[in-house]
Amino acid sequence: MWIIRNAKKPRAFHAAGIRIENLGIYWRSNKKAWMTGSIMEEWLRWFDSKMQGRKVVLLMDNFSAHESAVELIKSSNSQLQNTLVIWLPPNSTSLYQPLDQGIINIWKTYYKKRWINHILEEYEAGRDPYSSINVLKAIRWAILAWEDELSVSTITNCFKKALLTDPGPLIPQHLVVSEISQQFERLREVPAMQDLMDIQDFLNPAEEAVFDDPEDLDEHIIALFEPASDDSDTGEVEVIPKIPISEALEALKKLRIYQEQQEDGNIGLIRELNREERAILVRKAEVSKQQDIRGFFSS
Repeated sequence: MWIIRNAKKPRAFHAAGIRIENLGIYWRSNKKAWMTGSIMEEWLRWFDSKMQGRKVVLLMDNFSAHESAVELIKSSNSQLQNTLVIWLPPNSTSLYQPLDQGIINIWKTYYKKRWINHILEEYEAGRDPYSSINVLKAIRWAILAWEDELSVSTITNCFKKALLTDPGPLIPQHLVVSEISQQFERLREVPAMQDLMDIQDFLNPAEEAVFDDPEDLDEHIIALFEPASDDSDTGEVEVIPKIPISEALEALKKLRIYQEQQEDGNIGLIRELNREERAILVRKAEVSKQQDIRGFFSS
């Protein structure tokens, strides 16, 4: 996933001692948190490198940043090697863009389900969910929704639907919405939630709609040149102390024993835990060696 925000270094990451790259995402920023031509160019070149050994077609709508990125590549000495960009006809995104055939909505539904779970858990614990939410938690929900819950078959079927072929069944989104509806009913019982919005307004709020209005061109140009802030994120920051190697090994050991004790234990996970344990032990030995060297020179 590529995530664009308006802060270069969010406080939530710094406070938790977490490196953004270890989440398996690409982080970019500008003051408006907008997709720009330069970011899109970078993404296109990254995508093209991933397609090495293949020849692929990339369907894109004529969003201004998309067009700008392609023009930047055309004017450079380094063209895309594996990717042919084909533009969708004007005003046809809702019909032919695979993302609009269900991918975005299904991903958002899974994400919003985790957001509702957070609200319920915080109220039950006597905390304000709107103060305890931060960008790190939101990004984790987004990653889980994309990597663990949105299936490959759903994406495939959305492409088939966009290309007017016979798609297989999409994920039963109504089941997820039904679960969220049940959670909404639980929220109605919370005294602080007096006026709960309609569930459809929650899943698809008007402010999340993306438009490429010519009137926004000035703002788009500002986003290109005005630097991102060092940190403009709001919300409560959870300070998490750095986990010692000894605690990481102990937690890993418990998780492995838990899996080994189950009737349907995950053998693949157990093997991964064994590999991770070896990697942590190597890191522990390296840290010990570095400490010994520093001790030698300081004595």
